[in-house]
Formats: sequence, structure tokens, C-alpha cells
Amino acid sequence: MIRRLLIPLQLGEDVEVRVLLWYKVEGDPIADGDALVELETDKAIILVTAKQAGTLRRCFTAAGDWLKVGQVAAWVSDEAGEPLPAERTAPAEELLATFETT
Repeated sequence: MIRRLLIPLQLGEDVEVRVLLWYKVEGDPIADGDALVELETDKAIILVTAKQAGTLRRCFTAAGDWLKVGQVAAWVSDEAGEPLPAERTAPAEELLATFETT
């Protein structure tokens, strides 16, 4: 199953985040509890940690890029060979993750 990693809506409406660091690269396996990405808002640094296993299939951003709340940051799948959606905005289940302020 394909899942999308979304910038959480809980950060607030019209909030932008900057990608500081991806802890995984495309093709890396992900285990429950693995750090995925570090984000920065104007008020905090946020560490995103997976709560589901899978494979990081596609990152839509790199360090230094800006995203808005609700945007898809990456695709994660259960199987490495699973076909990805053609569009970044395609519907998919959301990857369960924790967002901790550091």
C-alpha cells in the first residue's frame, strides 16, 4: 500500500516549514520509530518519526526546500516495487508519524 507523508495540519493554517534534513533516502527501509525528516518553522524544530514500517519511495523535497501545511513531502510503500501514483496530489492513505518539537 502506498502512503503519503503530509506536513501536519496541527501546525496551523498557512504555516510553512523548511526541510532541514532527511534521515532516509529513497529506497531506504523504514521501521516503526525511525526518524524520517527534520523540519523548521519560524517557532520550532520538528522531528518527524515513522509509526509504520515501509520503504521510502519518493521524496518531493530536499534540504532547504519550503513546504506548506498539508502538502505531501514523500511517498512510502509497503513493498519496494509497488507502483507509485503519477501525481504528487493523488489520494492515498496518510503515513502514521509523530511530530515532536525539539
